Amino acid sequence: MADTSPWSRVKSEIYALLGRNPKSNRVVPEIAELEPDQLVLDVGCGPGVAVRAAAESVTRAVGVDRSEGMVLIARRRSKRFANVEFVTAGVEDLPFPDAMFDRVWTIHAFHHWEDRLGGIAECLRVLKPGGRLLVVESDTTGEHGLDRSRASELADSLRSAGFSSTSVSKPHRQLVVTGVRGT
Repeated sequence: MADTSPWSRVKSEIYALLGRNPKSNRVVPEIAELEPDQLVLDVGCGPGVAVRAAAESVTRAVGVDRSEGMVLIARRRSKRFANVEFVTAGVEDLPFPDAMFDRVWTIHAFHHWEDRLGGIAECLRVLKPGGRLLVVESDTTGEHGLDRSRASELADSLRSAGFSSTSVSKPHRQLVVTGVRGT
């Protein structure tokens, strides 16, 4: 896939160096209630912080990012992990089989999705029955995040797409919208 993101390699290196969401990236694997036999997917993984955190406790952790520069950084920083993989891809066309993952999350990246409904459908497709999607965003009225109203609308969109047991919570000062794929 050609890199269609606005992230040049230089911009990716600067972003990765600053580590803009390190706490969120380390907390999400905890709130995802991971188990050792699980496979997880981080959509919009950036430099791979959450993927590496998940790799400590799951069978396999995969990250996808539209930016080839971010994927190269994530691979470089993850060489010591045998159970991680990074792929250049957008959420609208995830290159994985149906029902592959136990958990799918996106951390501070949902607001960048060009086709949100298409991305939600793809996340549902790659989740195993009973698997969970977690959308984590800053609680804000601005463009880079969600407020409670938009989080509730997202939960409604997840239900419309086929997710069950949707919820909106605010652990660690982040809005988290969760949906479970039905069986």
